[in-house]
Amino acid sequence: MALIVLYAVNVIITGKIIGSIRTEEKQRPANLHLTLVKPDCENCIDFGTLISAIKQQNVKILQEKNLSYADAEAKSLVSENNIKSLPALVVKGEVSHPDIASLWDRLGAKPANNVVVISGIPPFYNVAAQKIEGLVQVIKLTDISCVACYDVELHMQILPRFGVFVSNATAYDISSGSGKDLVQKYNIAKVPAILLSPDASVYPAIVQVWSGVGTKEKDGWFVFRNVEQMGTYRDLNQNTIINASR
Repeated sequence: MALIVLYAVNVIITGKIIGSIRTEEKQRPANLHLTLVKPDCENCIDFGTLISAIKQQNVKILQEKNLSYADAEAKSLVSENNIKSLPALVVKGEVSHPDIASLWDRLGAKPANNVVVISGIPPFYNVAAQKIEGLVQVIKLTDISCVACYDVELHMQILPRFGVFVSNATAYDISSGSGKDLVQKYNIAKVPAILLSPDASVYPAIVQVWSGVGTKEKDGWFVFRNVEQMGTYRDLNQNTIINASR
């Protein structure tokens, strides 16, 4: 009986010790190494906010590097990890630590062999194509004769919510030569409207919602067509002002 009691006590004590060790292990910061590989690209996404978010987690940064893609070490890192776009953040170490695992999920990144690679956030440099992608040109198609029509600038306020980087915005009235050409080329029936250049295709959020508000043309341009969602507009086929609020 004494041996049984002693065994039970040992089990309890051992369990408490193991539980304490596990608790301490969970509370311990994750040891990480951060390496940022940057291209020579003035308008590419800045990973500063992302790196700050990682540092705010329960982590300990053992090493942090900033490499130019021109560096031999950077090219080797890109090749080893099959990185297709830059900037890219390579995180090594205890990337599967419970306190930061959810962060990778939110970023759409998956740990592999104690490494997490975060890339593909536009605008970025496409390594294979050797060009910058995600610099979206916007064409604003207006109707100066329609005073009641909604303000096409509303689109310019909405696009940043989808992470879209607008590199250039041009306005054409439907009475101008360029405006008439656009109406004819894309068979536009309602104005005001906007058109986004093919670079918009690298923004997943835009691609996901666009089928519900417009069309993607054969040349890659995105044409906004459901203008009634924005407010009053002109129906070009009927040459009538439509009050969408009614």
